[in-house]
Amino acid sequence: MFKNLDNFQDPAVRPFKAHKNFTFTNNDSGSGVWGIKARSGSLFNYVSSSDAITEVVSGSVTTRYFGLPTWHTLNQTFYANHITASYTPGVSSRNLNTSASIISVGRDLFGEEIKPGSIDLSVTIGSVTFNIVDDEDGNLFDSNHSASFSTFKTNNFESGSTTTSNAVGSGSEVGNVFYEQGLLVFTDTGSYADAATSPFTLKYQGTHTIYEYEYRVSAKPFEFNTSTNISLTPDRSGSITVKEGAVSMSNFFPPSHKPSGQGTGSYALFYNAASEQLPVVTGSEFKPYVTDIGLYNEDNELLAHGKLGKPIRLSDDIETTFVVRFDV
Repeated sequence: MFKNLDNFQDPAVRPFKAHKNFTFTNNDSGSGVWGIKARSGSLFNYVSSSDAITEVVSGSVTTRYFGLPTWHTLNQTFYANHITASYTPGVSSRNLNTSASIISVGRDLFGEEIKPGSIDLSVTIGSVTFNIVDDEDGNLFDSNHSASFSTFKTNNFESGSTTTSNAVGSGSEVGNVFYEQGLLVFTDTGSYADAATSPFTLKYQGTHTIYEYEYRVSAKPFEFNTSTNISLTPDRSGSITVKEGAVSMSNFFPPSHKPSGQGTGSYALFYNAASEQLPVVTGSEFKPYVTDIGLYNEDNELLAHGKLGKPIRLSDDIETTFVVRFDV
C-alpha cells in the first residue's frame, strides 16, 4: 500500500539549535582540550629555542607551542584591529597584555560554537580556587566579583572613575572567550595569569544545528482500506520465517503444514503471502487501523519509519492526515 507524496521534494524544514554538556579537566589534553602560554616580544631574529614552550602530549604524540608566535597570532586575529564580528565596543572588552594563557577546545568538542553563557571554569592557582564564567558577550570574569564586573561593564569598561578602577583592581574581568573558535583567553597578568596551565575543570555546552523535516501524509476516505496482517488471510498463511521446532507458532499455519502430533505435515521455512483475504475484510464495515507509516524513495527504499502512539482508525467521511517529523 503506497501513495506518492506531493510535497516529498519540498517538505517543511525547521532548523533549531541543540546543546550538549561537556566537562573536561587539564588532564584531558589527549581529548582535544589543552592550555598554552603566550608572550609578547619582537619576532626579529626569532630563535625558537629561547622561547617559552608549552608541550601538549596526546598519546605518543607531543606538540610544542611557542609563546611568541602564539601571542602575535592571537593579537592579530582578535585584539589588534578587533576584526572579529563578535566584538561590540562597550559590550565586549578587548585588552591583550604582554602575556596571556589560553585554553583551546577542539572543534569536534563544541560543534558550531560554545554556547554563550554556558562556561563554568573552576581553576586552582597556587592554593586559591577561582570560579570563572562568561557573560554571553565574550567576556570572562570571576563570579566572586560579579557585582564589580557588572559595574565595570555598565561603564563601558572604562577605568577612569573610582568605581571602575576598583572593579579592574578586584579582578572582575580576567579575559575573553571566542565562542566560534573554542578559545578561552586569560589576559589578566595578576592572579589569573596561569589559569590555563593550572589544574582546572571546564564545563560548557556545545552547539549543533539540527534540521527537522515535516511531511503531511493523507489518506482519503476508503484509501488504505485493507490490511497486511497475517491473521486476515485464509488458512492464516503469510510471509514469515519459522524456526524449526517452533510449535508455539503452529496455529498460524494450515493444518496440512503442522508437524507430527498437531497435524499431518511439517513446517516450510518460508511462506508466501496469500492473495486472498477473509470475507470480513472485503465488507464495507471493515475499518483498519493505522499503526505505522513509512517514507520511501523512488527505489522503494525505506528512509524513515514512524510508529503511532496508538492505532488510529481511518474515517469514511473525511480525509485523515498524519504529520510525520524527523530530525537530520
